[in-house]
This record gives sequence, structure tokens and C-alpha cells, in this order.
Amino acid sequence: MKRSPPTCSRPPIGLDALSRLALALAIVAGCLTPPPRRDPADTQSSAPGAAPGETPQPLDAGDSAAGPDGFRKLNVDAIFGSECEGDSYYSPLVSANLLFVLDRSASMACNPPPTTASADCETNPQRVDATIATKWEITRGALTRAIGALRSATSVGVSYFSNDDACGVHEQPSVPIRPLSDAQRSAILASLDNVEPAGATPLVGATILAYRHMHSEALEGRIRGKKFVVVLTDGEQSDSCSDPAHCGNASACTDLLLDEEIPKASGAGVNIRTFVIGAPGSEGARTVLSRMASAGETALDGCDPEAGNCHFDMTTEEDFATALESALVEIAGRALTCELSMPKPKGGEVDLGLVNVVYSPGSGSTLRVIGRDDSLPCDAGANGWQYADDNKTIRLCGHSCNTVKVDPRARVDVVLGCPSQRPQ
Repeated sequence: MKRSPPTCSRPPIGLDALSRLALALAIVAGCLTPPPRRDPADTQSSAPGAAPGETPQPLDAGDSAAGPDGFRKLNVDAIFGSECEGDSYYSPLVSANLLFVLDRSASMACNPPPTTASADCETNPQRVDATIATKWEITRGALTRAIGALRSATSVGVSYFSNDDACGVHEQPSVPIRPLSDAQRSAILASLDNVEPAGATPLVGATILAYRHMHSEALEGRIRGKKFVVVLTDGEQSDSCSDPAHCGNASACTDLLLDEEIPKASGAGVNIRTFVIGAPGSEGARTVLSRMASAGETALDGCDPEAGNCHFDMTTEEDFATALESALVEIAGRALTCELSMPKPKGGEVDLGLVNVVYSPGSGSTLRVIGRDDSLPCDAGANGWQYADDNKTIRLCGHSCNTVKVDPRARVDVVLGCPSQRPQ
């Protein structure tokens, strides 16, 4: 736990907007209710499978005129031959929504070990070497590069704790969750650049309000797809930021988060996953942070929460900057899916034997047909695509998944009406 300021009695910003933990706990209990059932078609825009913020890229000679939805269609005859009567549907990967919940408490102003030991930072949370980056500067740089590499269809927002140099938290993120347009990227970078570490660590309130906001956005239809909260902290809940009416000390507040709020957020009808990164300074919070990751259903393979090795633990790494960038790359890889929504043609049911997936590289090179591969499970060596979710979803596997996922300007189309091709 990081050194708190002398007092947290100062009213936090936005009290009427649930910025105090007490109000958060009173309201959140009733707000994480399952959303109304929606038809799978509701996850698509006017173009089947289109994600907010995703712009189809120009195609090569396989391109033909725009369809009735305004998106350019593939020239199916040029790809599969005239013997089949196929139609193409622009179908980008199912979108991901990430809300970064970032610790900006006073101890983030310290140089990381070995320049400043974590215990010394607790006692005196100051930068001691101006030539070495602080924990916050390293965090800002790593996030800048990670967000720059994400696909434009990915929606990202940023929230901080505290937000008032004391114990304040706020439901509304500092940067709302929006697709990564140029304007959104600029807003995120400007926000990160303006942060100066200060205050205590209201970790519990910040996390609960992140869940509340993300769930509300999903219910209102402002975000679609998979939902993730990414918590980065160099400590754990401060006693001074607790509320006796609901949890009288840091331990009680943490138990509330672990035993009730995170399971509720990750449960059916809400489905928010929680990634956790422990920056240097969080050595004493390893078990808590690992339990957060485990309850949030992002625990690392083969870990034991009580051993404190289920989250992304930067305290054991020699180079915080390199380790943090690697962690963010892994989080992005796990959050960004290789799933496509199955198109819903006006003519009726889809013939599952007459489905193909076509990948058009963002570089403009020749498009290619990804073969259907049911020879092995998707996570055990298959390289192509398979049906998933009771045939409502198409999942890319193996090298095909990796190729599409790392191409920020990739275009994927599902073609209905031609016999499914198999890997060559």
C-alpha cells in the first residue's frame, strides 16, 4: 500500500456523480444486472459483422460494386468461379472494448527499483534521479505504444485513481470508451501526458465504478463486443480511502471487491473480464492482485492465486519498461478475438457447407481464401477456420488467426453460396 496524503477528508471531484466509494458500493450492487436478450443480428451494423469505427479498405481485382448496405462487395465469380452463386458479407473480427484503470497515486512518481526501492518509495514518494524515467513515465510510454498498435475497431477508454489527489474516483472515465479513430488516439495521448502522480489508492472504488460504467455503456448500445477492464497499480487499497458505512478498512473493502463485485462483473449477463498488472511497489499486494485476476477470469495458465502469480507481476522483473510492454502485448492478444459473426442472409438459413472466409491484407497484396480446418481443435493445431457458438460464430485458428489479428487494416469477408474450401 502506498503512502497516503495526510488526510482524505477533502471532498472528491464529482461527488454527485458517485465519486466516493460509499456511494459506489450502495449503487453498484443493483446496477450489474443482465442485459436484455438481443438477437445475434443486433451485434452487427448495417453491414453484417461491421464494427463501430471500422472502415473497409479498398480491394484488388476481386472487388465489385457496393452492396445495398454501402460496403463494397467481393467479386465472388473472380475468386471462386462462376459455377457457384455466392454473395459476400464484410465481417471484421468481433470488436473488443478495453477500459484502462490506471493508478496515479503519489508513489507512481518514484523511479522504479533498483534506483528507488519500493520501501523507500513508500516513505518518500519522490523522483530521486531526473535522468531515469519514473514508474508513471514508463507506464505512459508503454501504453502509448500498445494503443498505437491496436486495430481501429478496438474501443479504448482511460480512467485514473485517484482523480483529486486524495481518494477520489469517478464513474465517467477521463477518456470515454470509443473506437480508436485518430481523434480518440489523440485524446488518450493528451490525457496520459497531463497526468501528474498524487494522492492515495482508492483501488476498490475505481474498479467497481469501471465495471458499472462499462456495463451501462453496453446496455445503452454504445459499446458492442467483448469487454475488459485493465487495472494497473503499484499497491493496494488505502485504508484512508475506505468508507466505514460499507467497509471499515482496506481489508474489508478488498474482500468486498474479491468476493462480490468481481465475480458479479465476470458473471453471466455482464461478462466483463479483468486483467491486472502489478507495477513495482505492489510486492505486498501480489496475492490480492492475483485473486483479482483469477476472479476476473484472466489468470495466467497454471497459476495459484494464493501464491500471487496469476496476474502480470512486474515486481519480479529486472526491466519494468520491457516487462510492461510485453504484458500489454499479451493482454491485447488475449482481448482481441479471432471471431467473426455469422452473416444472416435475407434469404433464410445458412448452408454450413457453402461458407468461405476471404482475407484481404491491409497492405493491398492479393486476397486469399482461408480454408476450413476441422482436423484439430482451434487451440491445438488447426490452421484455418471453424464454426463456434452453435454455428453462430466463425473462429479463425492458428497462423490464420495471428495473421489477421496483427494486421491493423485487414479486411475479412464471409462468402455464402460456394462450397467450403479446405487448407491446401
